Amino acid sequence: MINAGDLFVSIVAGLAMPLAMLDGFKALAGSVLPTQSAGLQIERRPLVWLMAILLGPALFADRMISSWRDGELSAADRINAVVITLGWSAVYGFVVLSLIEAVTSA
Repeated sequence: MINAGDLFVSIVAGLAMPLAMLDGFKALAGSVLPTQSAGLQIERRPLVWLMAILLGPALFADRMISSWRDGELSAADRINAVVITLGWSAVYGFVVLSLIEAVTSA
C-alpha cells in the first residue's frame, strides 16, 4: 500500500528525472525538439517515441506551462493539466523507484 510520503516521493522523482533529462537533451540538441507535422498521424520516427516514453511527464509539463503563460488554457483546462501532470509523474516515479528497488534488492 502506498502512503502519502511514498506518493510525494513518487511525484517528485517522476517530475525531477524527466525534467533533468529534458534539460540535458535541450542542452545537447540546442533547444530543438522534434515536432509533429500538421494533422493527426502515426509517428514513425523512433526518437520521438523514445522521448515520449522517457520524457513524457516533462514534455507535458513543459507544454502545459507554455500554454498557461500564453493564455491558451481556460481555468478548467489548467486544473485538468495540473492533475494529469501530477498523476503521470506519480505513476512514472513509482515505476522508476520500484525498478530501482528491485535491482538493488536482487
